[in-house]
Amino acid sequence: MKKHDQNSRSYSSDSARVNTPVLRNNQPVPSPFVNDGSYEEPSGKPTKKSSKKINKKQFHVYVFVLFIWLLAITFGILYGYKRFNAFLVEYEASYQSSMPNLVMDQIFTHFEARDIDYIWQNMPEHPTVSQFENEDAIRNYMLSMMEGKNLTYVESGEYTADRPCYAIEADGYVIGTVTLQRIGQKEYGNPVWGLSSISFPVLPLEGAMITLPSNSTVYINGIQLDETYITEETPADEDELQYVEPYGGSIPGFTTYAVSGLYFEPEVEVKDYTGAVSPVEYNVDFDRYSANYSTNHPERETLEQYGIDFTTTFANVISMDEDLSALDPYFPPDSLAYNYISRSTALRYFTGHGAVTIQNEEVQEFIAYNDDTVYMQVYIEQEMQMWPDPEVVPTTTHIYLTRIDGEWQISGMRY
Repeated sequence: MKKHDQNSRSYSSDSARVNTPVLRNNQPVPSPFVNDGSYEEPSGKPTKKSSKKINKKQFHVYVFVLFIWLLAITFGILYGYKRFNAFLVEYEASYQSSMPNLVMDQIFTHFEARDIDYIWQNMPEHPTVSQFENEDAIRNYMLSMMEGKNLTYVESGEYTADRPCYAIEADGYVIGTVTLQRIGQKEYGNPVWGLSSISFPVLPLEGAMITLPSNSTVYINGIQLDETYITEETPADEDELQYVEPYGGSIPGFTTYAVSGLYFEPEVEVKDYTGAVSPVEYNVDFDRYSANYSTNHPERETLEQYGIDFTTTFANVISMDEDLSALDPYFPPDSLAYNYISRSTALRYFTGHGAVTIQNEEVQEFIAYNDDTVYMQVYIEQEMQMWPDPEVVPTTTHIYLTRIDGEWQISGMRY
């Protein structure tokens, strides 16, 4: 072991000192930076300049991370916004497509097209129809309520969110309703609507009141009315009956029938007692149809000639060109009409004249009450030779003919 010589020095921790160099004038200050460029205090800690450089590096990293983070947040927001916007678009489309008025628009096209078959098929209850009309009459009546009119639809007073109801209007007047119902569900819980029912109420406001002879028959739209439709029966006038009843003749009264609950003005047909069609008149003021006694008779031609012959004989008796007895074949025994003629003062005071010619014979009215009783109005003209000029004397008779014991005779005369 090497020993230290006397000149060697020994050091202890107590004697150790840090020598601070003494700077002289114009001497450079020793550099505090070590070889790697760091700054050290005598104690070995980093200098202030070294700390600032480290913070600068950290700041750059922080900015970069912050930028990446903000970029990620931005893209996240944009993506979320895009997805949310897509959701809103899809939801709005789903919501709009679930609106009940869209379904109503489709249904309304059938009204605009006057598609009566579609309307009829979707009516749970159909209007009632009488025996005088059929289903087609109701359909045509419904079409008439829409024809030539401006159709629109609005929410009715019964509209609810769960049961949409729309009123169909024709020129502003409600003619029907359409009710929708839920038939399913779309995405996002939006409902699917479908047609529930169509209501098209119609009121049959037409009818007919017909008065006709009691021995005639009446038909409404080709269907004969029976006694259940009779509302009134009126007997024949007593003034007329007095001319025929004493001799076995008869005159029917009048019967009134009434029919209601029709959708259209009916076709009224009346047939007389022979089965022939009788003319029918309509009185606007009284809203009533009427038919008179028949003008048909199987012996009409013979009866008209009979009436002309009687009127001619009657006129000649009155003018004293024939004897009163010439009228005997025309009247039954104890005839009041014959008795009245025989007592007429005209037989004694008729103007004197020469030859008489009968002309212009005409049956102006013919009524067949039935097979055995007839009324006629007969007109003839007598051309009489008078001085200085001939004179035409008209005669009109109103006679009732009754078949008595199988033969036609004058049962009465009306003046």
